[in-house]
Amino acid sequence: MSASFKQGKGIMKILILQDTVANKQRVQAGDVVEVDQSEGNILIGYGKASVSDGKKKEKKETNRSVGLEVSETPKPKKRSKAK
Repeated sequence: MSASFKQGKGIMKILILQDTVANKQRVQAGDVVEVDQSEGNILIGYGKASVSDGKKKEKKETNRSVGLEVSETPKPKKRSKAK
């Protein structure tokens, strides 16, 4: 039997890797939730979660327009409606 499917009692914290359902509630990727040991092991086995240290990782906000220069070209002409 795989180590991830061993039955145990207790609660564990897991980091959700893909949107799924845990504790009969919808959870988003990146959430850290507390679940029963058995449910956590099943989600880890499916590859939808991993064991967490309990800290939620915050996503870094990126600004992709940094360094974008203003364009001096005229706007393109729009097509007229067909008759």
